[in-house]
Amino acid sequence: MKGNNSAAIQLLKKMEERGYKPDVVVYSTIIDNLCKDILVVDALKLFSEMTSKGIAPNVITYTSLIHGVCKLGNWKEATRLLNEMVSKHIFPDVHTFNVLVDTLCKEGMVQEARRVVKMMTQWDIAPDTITYNSLIDGYCLKGEIDEAKMVFEVMLSKGCVVNARSYNILINGYCKHKRIDDAQMLFLGMSRKRVVPNTVIALLLMGFARWGEHKMHGTCSLNCKLGANFQTFKLIIFYWMAFVKTNNFPRQLNCWKR
Repeated sequence: MKGNNSAAIQLLKKMEERGYKPDVVVYSTIIDNLCKDILVVDALKLFSEMTSKGIAPNVITYTSLIHGVCKLGNWKEATRLLNEMVSKHIFPDVHTFNVLVDTLCKEGMVQEARRVVKMMTQWDIAPDTITYNSLIDGYCLKGEIDEAKMVFEVMLSKGCVVNARSYNILINGYCKHKRIDDAQMLFLGMSRKRVVPNTVIALLLMGFARWGEHKMHGTCSLNCKLGANFQTFKLIIFYWMAFVKTNNFPRQLNCWKR
């Protein structure tokens, strides 16, 4: 892709040499591609060139740049760009905010991320599933599982879509902190909400088996929802090793019989 970006920049220069004036869409497209390839310095240079020619950036331009600097973990620059766009009366959308919230959470700055979410609501931009998932992940990374669960409950109360990733993050957090009963209850709640588990969640449930004192009756019924692929066979092997000594290996695995 980096070669394609170089070609795009060369094409941009040829357009100008021939008297064509690239607009904000052309510049934003190239800036976005540069940021996706983490060529952020080049993207910022092109952005400066664009504005010096009197071409006003839009929300897409700024969101791309914010995404780019966030990939580098530079949340301060991301915040500066956010403030700059607002000062120019270019108002961020939910995607812009989500990029910043996700970066702050990954940096362990969940309280700062909460302030960004508060700013969203003040501007009548409703947090979506991606916003809440980032907050849940941020709290789990800090080991603040109860706070993560509270965010999860807020999602439900606001009617926000709770997807497989939402459950994935919280189940993983519970397992890592040995809260196996909570993880099992959450998985059962997932089934009641008709959220179909995927292989990733199935592998997370291996966390149950890591703590041999917990019984796993009924948990493997999830296998009826999954394809019998390599990862799920690994799960069966793990269960077998964990439970064969206690004669407690789940019988539900016969659901794979043809």
